Amino acid sequence: MRVSYRHLKQLVDFPYSPQELASKLTNLGLEVKGMESFGKLEKIVVGKILSIKDHPNADRLKIVELDIGKRKISLVCGAPNIQEGIFVPVALKGAELRGGIRVKEVKVRGVISPGMICSEDELNLGRHQSKVMVLPPCSTPGMSVTEALNLDDTIFDLEITSNRGDCLSVIGIAREISALSGEKLNLPSCVIKNTVFSKESVKIKIEDSDLCPYYGARIIRNVKVAPSPLWLQKKILISGGKPINNIVDITNYVMWEMGQPLHPFNYHLIKDGQIIVRRAKKGESLITLDGVERKLSEDMLVIADAERAVALAGIMGGEETQVGPYTKDILLESAYFSPSSVRQTSKKLGLGTEASFRFEKGVDPFGVKRALDRASLLIQEIAGGEVEDPPLQEGDLPKRKKWTFLRPSRVNRILGSRIPSDKIRKLITQLGFQVKEGGEKWRVSIPSFRQDIYREIDLIEEVSRIYGYDHIGVTLPSLGKEEERESSEEKIKDSIRQLLVGFGFYEVVTSSLVGKDIFEKVRLPYQESIEVRNPLSTQQKALRTHLFPQLLEIASYNVNQEVRRLKIFEVGKVFSNKKNDFQEKTFLAGLVLEEGFDFFSLKGIGEALLEILRIEKVKFSPCSYSYLFLGESALVKRENLALGVMGRVNNRIAENFKLPFQVYLFEWDFSSLFSFYTGRKKFSPLPKFPPIQRDLAIVLKEDIPAQKVKEEILREGIYLENVEFFDVYQGYPIPSGYKSLAFSLIFRHPERTLRDGEVNKIQDRLLNRLKKKWGAYLRRE
Repeated sequence: MRVSYRHLKQLVDFPYSPQELASKLTNLGLEVKGMESFGKLEKIVVGKILSIKDHPNADRLKIVELDIGKRKISLVCGAPNIQEGIFVPVALKGAELRGGIRVKEVKVRGVISPGMICSEDELNLGRHQSKVMVLPPCSTPGMSVTEALNLDDTIFDLEITSNRGDCLSVIGIAREISALSGEKLNLPSCVIKNTVFSKESVKIKIEDSDLCPYYGARIIRNVKVAPSPLWLQKKILISGGKPINNIVDITNYVMWEMGQPLHPFNYHLIKDGQIIVRRAKKGESLITLDGVERKLSEDMLVIADAERAVALAGIMGGEETQVGPYTKDILLESAYFSPSSVRQTSKKLGLGTEASFRFEKGVDPFGVKRALDRASLLIQEIAGGEVEDPPLQEGDLPKRKKWTFLRPSRVNRILGSRIPSDKIRKLITQLGFQVKEGGEKWRVSIPSFRQDIYREIDLIEEVSRIYGYDHIGVTLPSLGKEEERESSEEKIKDSIRQLLVGFGFYEVVTSSLVGKDIFEKVRLPYQESIEVRNPLSTQQKALRTHLFPQLLEIASYNVNQEVRRLKIFEVGKVFSNKKNDFQEKTFLAGLVLEEGFDFFSLKGIGEALLEILRIEKVKFSPCSYSYLFLGESALVKRENLALGVMGRVNNRIAENFKLPFQVYLFEWDFSSLFSFYTGRKKFSPLPKFPPIQRDLAIVLKEDIPAQKVKEEILREGIYLENVEFFDVYQGYPIPSGYKSLAFSLIFRHPERTLRDGEVNKIQDRLLNRLKKKWGAYLRRE
């Protein structure tokens, strides 16, 4: 967005120099990418034509005598519009013109010409090339053309963020400066002086109100299409455009000034006096103003007459109905188009314009009519048109939230500041908000041009912007209670990160958007994902449902780079849609590719993680996930709630990623882990009496999980303090189809020393229990 320093000064009488203003705009969040001078024409002065004589050696050339102040000079010129008495720009020796051309003293057909009379194009002040530029009659010979035309200006090139569509206009920027400086904002007039009643009506029909809720237009008759006055051409050049004619230039100027795109149609080229706002028909095409034929699809919104499309809604007009030199009557459009519709059409056609850029960001709904009046007024003043009233309208402007609440105490609590309430009120009022105080809670009206404001926190951000971040002192936040700090989710994440880094892991960060192909590669249901409506690419089509597929992609890349040892993890968001139940969760996932690493090493990492989170009484049970190897995977649960899964990657999936078969991964549901985290360390006094330890090796069928055996042993309960599984064995002399499981049992009495006889009896009862349930027996060898 390009804005003029002089133009801003006309709207707000602020005290800042261009350099100071650039700094302040950047601090407001409107980054100034660059500054450039405009209109500084060195060695180009005003000359008054005193006489014109024929060139002795050329029929089309003239010898022109000029008064340039301190002296008179004679130049050779062939422009058709030169005449005695007019004032023209004269480029003297050494002057630089458009395109880097340097003026030299030359001999033209035998006559010396020490300079040249310039056209608008040569001075970069307009499009006319064949005619010399005529300066105002009040000019003084010899004075600088920059001074004569008041051209000297500074142009700011601003980077406007996507949420600040209100700042895609000079008035929007001036409003920010007004709030910052406290000076009044002087808005340009939109009051049309003289109007005439409509002679005949144009019928407007909106067929697709979801894409165009409101369409307004006005007929202006008997306009005189001509080059724009110099001041208007200057504004168009400053904005980054090129002057075309007074009608088109006015619509472009109002768009730049107010942020509302407009479009003028040649009224007599609209068939049957009908304007139809509809989606394009199948196979329909349109030649746009740039001369390119556009093939349209049925989801694109167009402006049509009774026979064909005449404009791409919100993007560009059609060539067939454009305003030209012989246009007498115009139909001036000012409408509200759906931002998503304009964005989608612009992207599909690869056609971005200043109009589409503003519609995509969202224009001010209640600025649509004001912009129509403003442009009508300027056309009346510059092109001499007869403005018909009332304007033509169809549909209703979109409504949005009008009110929100603000608490001054919360402003200071969030910012760590001590801004007085009356100061807060003044700051937001200067931005266009209206405040209705009601004790501690204020009711604040949101102006229509601020479509980025919805909540109290948005208003707090506005206060901090205008008050100035550099004026807010440094304060330390309240530390709160120890228990609150201990139970914070971020603290848990940090603890987990430290643990995994200690195990040799590296943290990675991947995108939440993935392609459909990755679901197929890991055998996950794509229908449970949430698709993006307008993906930037096929690899960003949906939100991920798991973290581990992208870890497999990272591992595949590293293996391809000859990396043979890899430990990575990620903490991130996952998203799912199961039967229209949309969920967003935080997951922790990790991957290990390392020689000698096995499932028990992976299980050890999981147990260490559970230990630092102080989560006990969990169960590791076999699972049959399609992406894990059956027999080397486990589901971790507590109280029937799944906490996570771990195991070796299925061989076929490893092949899909061109990985070795020995790849292990884990994935934990962080929200489930957090639900069992108490944040409190339990203290137990040291035991007073010694324990008795027994190792128990039992033989039973191989399909019986060790976890179930451990649970059955613990049911015996009495004096049994702890049970640890530490070994499994199959082979001679264990019968085929059986296995040996070894457990370490610790017995202890809380009030006295246990005797061996007591422990023997407990062990016998335990063996009888296991024999009765599974036919297990004590291993003797």
